[in-house]
Amino acid sequence: MKWLTSKLHALKKYLTASGINGREDSLNYKINYGTIQCNWTIRKSSKRLIDENFNSALFLRVRDISGDGTNASVTLETTTSTNHADIHLPTTQGKILLELGYKAYKGDFITLEYKIFNLSEKKIKAIRYIDWFNIEAENIHQRMYEMATRGVPAGGSEQQT
Repeated sequence: MKWLTSKLHALKKYLTASGINGREDSLNYKINYGTIQCNWTIRKSSKRLIDENFNSALFLRVRDISGDGTNASVTLETTTSTNHADIHLPTTQGKILLELGYKAYKGDFITLEYKIFNLSEKKIKAIRYIDWFNIEAENIHQRMYEMATRGVPAGGSEQQT
């Protein structure tokens, strides 16, 4: 077991020294009146990859992940040459996921950085059940007929002689 632990420590030192595990990406945000102000930096290798293969298109995506069945999201397209943007919140309550990333060839979203924050407890109004058939009038068909004809006989068997 000591052997495995020493090998893992050596591997961790190697990965950190080679820059593989060292994080250069960052995503910061500030919320003001229904808008998220975002600032970010991305690694040079990520920027080069996006510039060469994906037309420099970088995306900010905000999604509601409250888990209550709602599906609110907003996506903003920007470029790798920018490092800040403002995006409107899709909701003012619940848990929100903010992602910075790019879209691959088939439209898959590849996340570079993400932040999760909680705006507030989501309050959902209970749906009131209304049984429309219990409030229907007994003479509904006659009333509908009178409304359709507006008091004018339609002719046929109802025609006055």
